Amino acid sequence: MRLKSLEIKGFKSFADKTVLNFDEGITGVIGPNGCGKSNIIDSIRWVIGEHKISNLRSENLESLVFNGSKTRNASGLAEVSLTFENTKNLLPTEFNTVTVTRKYYKSGESEYRLNDVACRLKDIHNLFMDTGVSTDSYAIIELGMVDDIIKDKENSRRRMLEQAAGITIYKTRKKEAKLKLDATEQDLARIEDLLFEINNQLKSLENQAKKAEKYFEIKKEYKEVSIELAKAALEGFNITYRDLNHQQQEEVDKRIELETAIAGEDAALEAEKLAFVEKEKALQAMQHAYNEMLDIVRNKEGEKNLSSQRLQYLKETKTNLNDFLQKASGQLKGLEESIEFTALQIVDEEAKVTELEEKVEDLKDAVEDKRRTFDEKRSSIDTLRKENQALQMSRFDSEKKVAVADTSIQNLQRTIHQLSEEQKVRTSQLQTLEADKNEKETELENKKTELQKLQEHQDRTKEQILATQNLMEGMRNNLADETRKLDARTNEYDLLKSLVDSMEGYPESVKFLHNNNGWNKDAPLLSDLIFVQEEYRAAVENVLDQYLNYYVVNNLQEGLQAISLLADNKKGKANFFLLDKFTDTTEYNKPTNTVAALDVIEIDEKYATLAKQLLGNVFIAESDNTVAQTGNAVILEKTGKFVQGKYFITGGSVGLFEGKKIGRAKNVEKLQAEIIVQSANVAALKAEIQAKHNEVISYNEQLKENVIKQTQQDISNLTNLVFSLQNKIENLHHQQTNGITRTSEMELQLQQNHDAIADTRTALDKFNTQLEELADKLQDVELAYATSEQEYNFAGAAYNECNINFAKQQSKVASLTTELAFKNNQLKDLQAQVETSSTQLKDSDEAINTTADNLKTLETLLVEILQNKEIEEKKLNEADQAYYNLRNALQEKETTLKQKQKSKEIIDTLLNEIKDKLTDLKLQLSGMKERLNVEFKIDLDVIIDEPRTGTDAVEDLKERNERMKKRLENIGEVNPTAIEAYTEMKKRYEFILEQKNDLVTAKDSLMQTIQEVEATANQQFLETFNKTRENFQKVFKALFTDEDTADMVLVDPENLAETGIDIVAKPKGKRPSSIGQLSGGEKTLTATALLFAIYLIKPAPFCILDEVDAPLDDANVGKFTNMIKQFSENSQFIIVTHNKQTMSAVDVIYGVTMQEAGVSKLVPVDFRSLN
Repeated sequence: MRLKSLEIKGFKSFADKTVLNFDEGITGVIGPNGCGKSNIIDSIRWVIGEHKISNLRSENLESLVFNGSKTRNASGLAEVSLTFENTKNLLPTEFNTVTVTRKYYKSGESEYRLNDVACRLKDIHNLFMDTGVSTDSYAIIELGMVDDIIKDKENSRRRMLEQAAGITIYKTRKKEAKLKLDATEQDLARIEDLLFEINNQLKSLENQAKKAEKYFEIKKEYKEVSIELAKAALEGFNITYRDLNHQQQEEVDKRIELETAIAGEDAALEAEKLAFVEKEKALQAMQHAYNEMLDIVRNKEGEKNLSSQRLQYLKETKTNLNDFLQKASGQLKGLEESIEFTALQIVDEEAKVTELEEKVEDLKDAVEDKRRTFDEKRSSIDTLRKENQALQMSRFDSEKKVAVADTSIQNLQRTIHQLSEEQKVRTSQLQTLEADKNEKETELENKKTELQKLQEHQDRTKEQILATQNLMEGMRNNLADETRKLDARTNEYDLLKSLVDSMEGYPESVKFLHNNNGWNKDAPLLSDLIFVQEEYRAAVENVLDQYLNYYVVNNLQEGLQAISLLADNKKGKANFFLLDKFTDTTEYNKPTNTVAALDVIEIDEKYATLAKQLLGNVFIAESDNTVAQTGNAVILEKTGKFVQGKYFITGGSVGLFEGKKIGRAKNVEKLQAEIIVQSANVAALKAEIQAKHNEVISYNEQLKENVIKQTQQDISNLTNLVFSLQNKIENLHHQQTNGITRTSEMELQLQQNHDAIADTRTALDKFNTQLEELADKLQDVELAYATSEQEYNFAGAAYNECNINFAKQQSKVASLTTELAFKNNQLKDLQAQVETSSTQLKDSDEAINTTADNLKTLETLLVEILQNKEIEEKKLNEADQAYYNLRNALQEKETTLKQKQKSKEIIDTLLNEIKDKLTDLKLQLSGMKERLNVEFKIDLDVIIDEPRTGTDAVEDLKERNERMKKRLENIGEVNPTAIEAYTEMKKRYEFILEQKNDLVTAKDSLMQTIQEVEATANQQFLETFNKTRENFQKVFKALFTDEDTADMVLVDPENLAETGIDIVAKPKGKRPSSIGQLSGGEKTLTATALLFAIYLIKPAPFCILDEVDAPLDDANVGKFTNMIKQFSENSQFIIVTHNKQTMSAVDVIYGVTMQEAGVSKLVPVDFRSLN
């Protein structure tokens, strides 16, 4: 199986149709970040069935479709096709080329296609099952998955080993079996619930049947007592009715008298109430005027309080202003004196500033003269010093070059000799290693050939085992089906046999004759003679229903004998057909669209004449609207819905048990024959299953697991040894080439050193002479420079001191000027405040006088208003007292009137009670009449004139009647059909119980299947784990060093079905407590070692590595690529990378670019054509 090509169109950034062709070896995919490299990996995941959208780096399926760019419209379809060459028939199909296609339309529709034929996702999964190709297999490894393997996220290590072990099919079968088991357990639970419910119903029906007889006995007595009670009650009704009418007339007269008195008093009271209302309005007007006067008093009192508070505030303000003016006069005098003194100080200090300014200018000119002289001297000495320093540096460089050259010449001569010796040793080692490598490669090829033959034999044997097991599984399913059919037939046979033997559903007379030895037991019933096809039974039973209990006897004598037996034993009556009395009957024309009833029955030839007599004119129609009545024919509807004769038609709904009575005996015979055939089928299936089981045992004995395991171990050892020898040879060749190159470089460098050393020595002597001359000249210039420097420093110090004094004097004058300005501003502000306060003092005097006058006026007005208030308050109190006296008088009259109204209401109530009693009498009489009619179908008018049968009092009769009624109520509802319902329910219970037993058998079979599958899967998993563990240890050492160790450990060896897998890795002498503490590169190599360890057992047809080499340094990338080259012999590798060293190891490169924004393009390069 080989990956041939990948075709992408409209998927993510691949807007146009893009094709990647994959050949043998290693294919690289490169490109800058964001160009769409990983979209290629996503497309492969998607087409082989990935349905977890987060694994495709998207939010929903719509985002997988190309969404357009600045220059392109969005696509409506994402389509990816993956093509395989099925050369080794790893895929379970007869095609040599297999193309898997997945499409998704933006409208929400999607489809899978297999060789352009529509299929299901399940078909894709089944196609790739146990090939190492799936969305979560070790065939597609991303950088993030390396971390998943290290952290064992979602049990990823175990999942990879399960795929390598090829137990996916077992897990699938186990899952399916568990689903079936769950469904079976649910069915069992439902049946248990149903059985529980039916059992309760059975108990209920049984109780109802027992209650029925007791109920009817009590009801009969209850009927007799009820009739007697009705007769007794009618005697007292007339007396009670007459007394009530007399009392009613008396109370009506009293009510009329009271109504007249109430009307007169009510009219007088209403007139007095009208006068009361007028007085109430006058009182309200006086109350309103008084309230307005109270508001005026409150307002005037408020104004008085405000005037008092304002007068107090104005007096306090006047006092404060007088105090301020007294203080301000003293402050003004002090400020004027201070301003005059500060002005005199400023004049004196400004004269000192002018004097110091002239002195500073003189000293500044002297300093400038000294500085110019000093700069000239310093420039001369700096020039000489730089020249001296340059000469010294040149001399030092020359001395250093001479020393270095001498040392280098000696080292080069020593190194050249050493390289020559190493070349000789490596040449000898290469010859030995080449011989060892050739020998081991030959041995390895032999082992591989041997392993291939063993594995082909192993695969064929396993395929035969699997095919046989699948066949056995199908046989077991067939056996279960056939066993259920046999059980169903047996149960039906037992049920019908018991019904036939017990004569269930037949009258006692028929049962008596059947069980009587003194009569002809060979005489059959008509229902046992006829067998009818299933679909017509209900129809034929309807037309023969009245004759099914007839015995068929040979002659009149046998019939009379049976009648005598029944009469002697008082067993009722029975009916008989006299066979010798029947002759051939008239043939009837069959109506169109019908079937003759005689054509759908089976009956012995002996009774054919009887059948023609009964059914000769009977025909069956397919439906109720297909046949019109013709002649004397009887038309039956196929399902038993109706029977139509010349002058009648009967029909209606078809009962559940219709068609079950006819042909019981014949049906028992047929069932017995079917049981014999079905038993033979079950026995044959069991024998076939046992034969296939023996074949599986034989195939298992042919498996050579240990031989294959040892051969694989030998191949692994030889591969590692060849790989190690190859690495050593390559390293030696590399070292040999480097040695030759280095020797040539050393000899060239030695000659160059000899040539350069002579010129350097001549230059060194010249530098020594120049330095001696320059030293004498520099001494004279330094002496003149020191004298000039001293004079310049003295002049500068004098200038600085004078300049500081000048600055201090300027600062003092500025400070005094600022102080003078501040005091002038202070004087102006104080003068303005004095002027404002004087004005405010004058205004305050005027306001005080005005406020005092207003206060006196308000006090006089308030006294006058309060006197008027007292007068009005007195008038209001007098009016209020008169109002309340009148209201009390009205209330007394209303009380008297209400008492009379209450007396009238009492009379009304009494009249209503009398009316209710009369109504109750009528209702009792009507209820009694209706109850007798409803309960017992008796008309009261019929029995009203009948004499009583006893002399019991009404109360005694009522007591007996209530007691019996309660007994009936305590018994509750009685089902008159309880016995028949109980029989039917019991039959249903027994049938469902049989179904339960079938389900229990099926459950046991499923449990056994799960155990067998789990045992096989655990065995293969453990074998694969052991092989992977050995390979992992070897590959780990190949990727690191021989001293480094690694191991794989089962977390829970006792639970092979669920156990996790721990990895222990100790590279470069480290002892981490967990592999999570390793560096990024070490984690990657550890995960890679596990991947290749699995590949040594079961290589996937292709492997995709998405930027897995990102954390590796150059040395580890080399090991990584060497390992991939080695494994590329058996698997195709597709590597997405940014690493140049990895790029150099691939055979074909696809460059992914985005020349057009948002649209990915491919540029292929085949390096094999360049070699």
